[in-house]
Amino acid sequence: MREAEEQFDRRRSRLFILFFYLGLIVILGRLFYWQVIMGQNLKEASESQTLRKLDHQGLRGQIFTSDGSLLVGNQKVYELKLDKKNFQGDTLSLAGRLAELVSPQRFQELNLFGKEEQLLFRETLREEILAKFNSRGNWPKLLDKLSLEQKLAIETLANPYLYFDEAYQRFYPEASMAAHLTGFVGRDENANEIGRYGIEGALEDELKARQESKWLRMDALGFLLAGQKYESKNLNGRDVTLTIRRDVQHLAEQNLKWGIERYQADRGEIIILDSQTGKILALAAWPNYQQWQYFKYSGEILKNPSLTRLYEPGSTFKTLTVAAGIDSQVISPNTVCTRCSGPRQIGKYSIKTWNDVYHPNISMTDALAKSDNTAMIFISDLLGTERFVSYLKKFGIGQQIDLDLQDDARTPFPSKIGPVETATISFGQGISTNSLELLRAVNVIAHGGQMLEPLIIEKVLDQQTGQEIVSQVKAGEQIISREAAATVTEMMVEAAAHGEAQWIASDKYTVAAKTGTSQVPDPNGGYKQDETIASFIGFAPASNPRFTMLVKLENTKSSPWAAETAAPLWYRVADKLMILLNITPDK
Repeated sequence: MREAEEQFDRRRSRLFILFFYLGLIVILGRLFYWQVIMGQNLKEASESQTLRKLDHQGLRGQIFTSDGSLLVGNQKVYELKLDKKNFQGDTLSLAGRLAELVSPQRFQELNLFGKEEQLLFRETLREEILAKFNSRGNWPKLLDKLSLEQKLAIETLANPYLYFDEAYQRFYPEASMAAHLTGFVGRDENANEIGRYGIEGALEDELKARQESKWLRMDALGFLLAGQKYESKNLNGRDVTLTIRRDVQHLAEQNLKWGIERYQADRGEIIILDSQTGKILALAAWPNYQQWQYFKYSGEILKNPSLTRLYEPGSTFKTLTVAAGIDSQVISPNTVCTRCSGPRQIGKYSIKTWNDVYHPNISMTDALAKSDNTAMIFISDLLGTERFVSYLKKFGIGQQIDLDLQDDARTPFPSKIGPVETATISFGQGISTNSLELLRAVNVIAHGGQMLEPLIIEKVLDQQTGQEIVSQVKAGEQIISREAAATVTEMMVEAAAHGEAQWIASDKYTVAAKTGTSQVPDPNGGYKQDETIASFIGFAPASNPRFTMLVKLENTKSSPWAAETAAPLWYRVADKLMILLNITPDK
C-alpha cells in the first residue's frame, strides 16, 4: 500500500513537471511570437497610438512707420465649424440666425447703410451658410474671419454642434493709410496666404510666417509622456519698418484728397523725399483702396502708380535739360537764346512754345522761368543728341529705381532718337518716366549733384534671432558738379519766384521748383486735346534742402494748368511740412 502511494506521488510529480515545462514552452513560444515575430507590428501599433504630430506656425511679420506706428499687424479671428455628423436641428432656422448675428458688423465693414441693401446682404449670407451645410466633410466651415464680438453673439445660441477655431488675419489700425506701399495679403492657387503688391509682395520671404512640425509621444488624453519635452521656436516672420513718417504720410494723403476734390482731378500723387538721405517720407496716391477688401478693386488701382503709371513729364523735365547744359558748360544762366524768336522748324515739324509767345534773345534763367520750349531745344542743339542722352541716363531716366516694392520695374527709354525726338525730349515730351524716377533725378540737384537712390525700408527685425538689419543710404555717383547743382538751384529759385506759379510763392522760405503741364498721348496717335497732367516738383529750403516733393494731378477739370492746381497744392503741403520737420524759415 505504501509502495503504491509512493508510485502515485512519483507519477503526479512527473505530470506536474511535464505540465510545468509544457506551460513554460507555451509561454516562451508566445513571447517569441509577440516579441520577435510580431514585435515590429506591435511597435508600430504602439507608436501610432502614442505618437502625435504637432504643427506650429508663427504669425506674419508686421509693418511699422519710421516713428513706430503700426501700419499692418495681425488680429485674432474665429472660424465657425459645424459637427455635421451629429447635428440635429433645423438647418434653415440656424442659417437665418447666424446671418442675423453676423450681419450688423459686416454692414459697417462694407459701408452698407440702406435697408434694402442690408436685407439683400443678409439673405445672400444665409444662402451661403445653407450651401455649406451640404459641403463635403464632417466639419464644414460655415463662417470665417469672425470678430470676438461676433463669436460671443453666436455663443448665445448655446448650440452644442457649433465649434470655433482660432485664426489670424491682417489688421490695419491706420485703415487704408499707405495702401500702395504696404500691399495686401491674398491667396495663391492652393489657397495659401501670399503677399501681393507693395511691401507685402516684394518682401514675402521676409514677412511670411515659419512653420514647424514635431513628433511627440502622448497619452490618450493628449499629455506628454515622461521624458518628452516640447519647446517651440519663435516662428514669426520678420518685422519691417518703413521710412515713411505717420504724420507726414497723413499730411500727404489728406491734402491729396483735398486737391483731387478741389481741382476735380481723376488721379493724383504726392511723394515727399528726404533730400539728404533719399528716404521716402510719404507716398500718397489716388484712387486709393482698402487692403482688407482688395478683391473689390481692379488691378490698375491696386498697383502703385508712382512706379507703374508712365507719363510724359512735360516742363518739369526742363530742369534736367538745363542741368546738363550748365554742367557741360555749353550754357550759363546768362546765355541768350539766339534761336528763340519764333517756332523751331525741324524737318516737316514746327515746334512752338506752350503759349505760342516768343522771346528773342531770352536768357537761360528767364527761359526756365517762362518755360520756353525753344530755349530747351537751343540747349539740346548745343549738347548734341549723344551727350544729351548720356546725361539723361546718368540722371536715372529709363533706369530701375531698385526699390523694395513689388511694382518696381525699369521704364523704357526711347530706342530711336533723331533730331525731332531730341528736340521734344528737351522739354519733356516724347519720353516716358514715372513719378519716382523723375523725383530721384531732380533730387540730384538738391543733393549737390550726387545721385541718391530712394529708400522705403528703414530696417528689418528678425524675430528668431533678434538681429536688426538697418538700411544704409544708397549714395551713387556725382552726376553733375556741386557748382553746377548750385547754379541750377538758383535758376529754379528764380523759376519758382517769377514763373507761372509766382502768385503762390512763399514769403517765408525759398523754394527751388518748376511747374509742368504735359500733354497726354492719344493711343490713336498725337496727343489728346482735352486732357493734361499738371505737376509741380521742387525742394526747400533751397539753401539747405530738407525735402524734395512732387505733386501730380491728372486731368484736372477746374484748370488744365499746373500753376493753378499742382503748384498751390504743393505749397499747401510744404507750409505744414516745414512745421512737422521743424525747419526754420530762411526768409
